[in-house]
Amino acid sequence: MRIMKGQRLALVSPWVLAAACALLALIIGVFAVNNYRREKRLMTDVLLERGATIIRFVTSGARTSFLDGVREGLPPEWKWSDHMQEILEHTAEHPGVHFLAIVDASGKILASSTPEKVGTPVDDETRTFLGSIVQGSYGPGRFRYRVGGSLSESGNVPAFQVATLFVPVGKRQLGQQGPGGGLHHGGEGMMGRMMRPTLFSSKYNDELERVSQQKYSILVELDLEEFNEAVRQQFLQIVILSVILLLVGIGGWLSLLTLEGLKGSQNRLSRIKAFRDTLISSLPVGLIVTDSKGKIVLCNQFAEQVASVVENEVVGSAPEDVLAAELVLALNLDCADQKKPTAGAVQKEIILPDAQGVMRTLQLLSLPVVESEGASAGVMLLIQDLSQVKSLEEELRRSERLAALGKMAAGVAHELRNPLSSIKGLALLLKSRFQEVAPATLGRLCPAKNNDLETADILVQEVERLNRSIGELLDYARPQKLIKTDVHPEEVVRKAVSLIRMDAESVGVRVEIQMEDDLPLVQADQDKLNQVFLNLFLNSIQAMEHGGQLDILATTQGRNVLFTVKDTGCGVNKSDLPRVFDPYFTTKPEGTGLGLAMSVKIIEEHGGDMTFESEPDVGTTVVVSLPCICVVTPGPDILLDGC
Repeated sequence: MRIMKGQRLALVSPWVLAAACALLALIIGVFAVNNYRREKRLMTDVLLERGATIIRFVTSGARTSFLDGVREGLPPEWKWSDHMQEILEHTAEHPGVHFLAIVDASGKILASSTPEKVGTPVDDETRTFLGSIVQGSYGPGRFRYRVGGSLSESGNVPAFQVATLFVPVGKRQLGQQGPGGGLHHGGEGMMGRMMRPTLFSSKYNDELERVSQQKYSILVELDLEEFNEAVRQQFLQIVILSVILLLVGIGGWLSLLTLEGLKGSQNRLSRIKAFRDTLISSLPVGLIVTDSKGKIVLCNQFAEQVASVVENEVVGSAPEDVLAAELVLALNLDCADQKKPTAGAVQKEIILPDAQGVMRTLQLLSLPVVESEGASAGVMLLIQDLSQVKSLEEELRRSERLAALGKMAAGVAHELRNPLSSIKGLALLLKSRFQEVAPATLGRLCPAKNNDLETADILVQEVERLNRSIGELLDYARPQKLIKTDVHPEEVVRKAVSLIRMDAESVGVRVEIQMEDDLPLVQADQDKLNQVFLNLFLNSIQAMEHGGQLDILATTQGRNVLFTVKDTGCGVNKSDLPRVFDPYFTTKPEGTGLGLAMSVKIIEEHGGDMTFESEPDVGTTVVVSLPCICVVTPGPDILLDGC
């Protein structure tokens, strides 16, 4: 087929494959990005919460230690920044904390977990980050974060910074400052009531007042290594998962292609099998195959006809159970050398009747079927019908024999005509001399002379009859000169019937004519056709001496006109059928044997043929086939009118 059309994958558009790959990559990319972002967001929330916790711890610790110091009595040299410095240094000991600092509004570090940084300004990026907190509307408890360079001793290493406003000592803890600069206890709460007995010096009051008037921010720097490690792990997991998904997708895609290819292969195998079955069944050679166990596995349509079997009934059976003995013998092939595919091949001819009882000449060729390993896989029997070939060979031999006979007849006729002409001339001369005397006188004077005159007449008649026979022989031997015209078949038949109707009625023969409507024209020599049909009709009438039925039928078959002449006469013996068209063969005592020979010669020269079937005491059927005239009808479609 043709479409063997290539592999299924080759039929898929490259754009479709590219689109499928792009869609798969897009899905995997979106999945990976979403997972990465989600993990990064979770880790950011964790670090932010850790930084906020540390800030709350510092704030709470600072206030608690301050209140404890107030109860126990603060030293005269107490400063708020020194107090915070100590707290930050202790808090920085927590794992994961790089740096802690209290920064004022100008960006100066007031207290730090790294003492060397105290009094130094922060970098510009950090100042901008902290300035947005101090100058904005952020109150205590609201946190901001960013990833920036570290302010610790580790240098400019990326760190996670969390910052918020820092209120060292709340007013609810120290009470509200009065109008005169002192502190009163209205609405200070439980903590304020606990500190009522305590009296602050003006030095402490001034320090606390100064601190409460300033805006500070607290900055916590956390180590990003854990964060980065988690992100790297998550990224690695995403990459691995993406690769797995990609491999799964590619595997699924390849599985689909494999499945599609399998379906395509199955379809191609089905088409090949159907084509093989059609090819084997339509072979003009019979094919019977057996397997290694001797069972029939294949029998094509031609083998069914010549062996008179049905494939469904013989497949799977042993040859001896369903086939003729000659075929069984041909299938019992003994392969002495299994390594040669042609070893043990046997060829022979047999004569076997088919399903209709017709004897056929068959040529059998038995071949062993050998596998690639050299083991026998069965026997293959090829059956060729030689009946038509034998018939053609017989026809060729008959034609050659008739040609030789015609050539010899032409030579003999030529040699005989000259002596016959001389004999006829002498006979006429003798007759003319006898006629010079009056018949009455001749009979009275010499009665024997009257007999001589009659003898001369007979001699002339026989010479003329012999000359006519020689003329017929010459007509048969030399090619006919045909004068072809367009002839209506029914006119030829009816004219010939009109000539023999009196003879038919005299012996009691009924003539029936049946013709199809609108029979096509035939191009022929009408006189020659009249001679053929007149000869056939006379033969049929002469075969029915005691009456009978003569049926004449004219029909069309394909591009031919068929004339069927059937009688109920005495028929011809089966042994004489092959010779009915031979010249000088006749079964009639008064026949010359050239009638049918001339008729079949005329029909063959018109491009037709004649068949003869007969059965003794049943009748004879002669079928004459002549090609009709094909008329081309003009138009978009070409029609063969009458053919």
